[in-house]
Amino acid sequence: MDKITADAVVKCLEIDVDFYRELTVFLMKKHTKILADDLEWLTDSLNDEQAYLMKSRSLEDKRLELFKGLGIGDKKLSELIEESPEEYRPKMRMLYGQLVELVDNITELNSQTTEVVKRKLDNQKEFVARAGILEKPETYNRNASKVAGGQSSAQVFRQV
Repeated sequence: MDKITADAVVKCLEIDVDFYRELTVFLMKKHTKILADDLEWLTDSLNDEQAYLMKSRSLEDKRLELFKGLGIGDKKLSELIEESPEEYRPKMRMLYGQLVELVDNITELNSQTTEVVKRKLDNQKEFVARAGILEKPETYNRNASKVAGGQSSAQVFRQV
């Protein structure tokens, strides 16, 4: 690998590291807002999250195109590091390490966030079931005779 190719790989890694740092900050904030039940922020952030997803795809498409154009599209990053000029290797290893750490952090953060959301939804489902909110309420006809089954509000709230 020549120096021009190595420079291009380094620049691509720097862009990816910067992006994933920014994404990590956003995802940490999202996790905090989920814990705080800040639905307004979460709703407002949907466009930002979509923009991150689109930017991620765009960066990957550009990287694939660049690496293909440089003739290194079929190589793993670890191979590229070993094939790069000696003076580029330390920086490439550092950037590669940062990228791996960021991706691992994002994966773990997403896993934790998914678990929190799942627990919150399970709690809401249990509350709704215990409160009988989805059950049919008692209804009566003109003669004050019970028409449909269900629990009265008083019974539901006594149980809760």
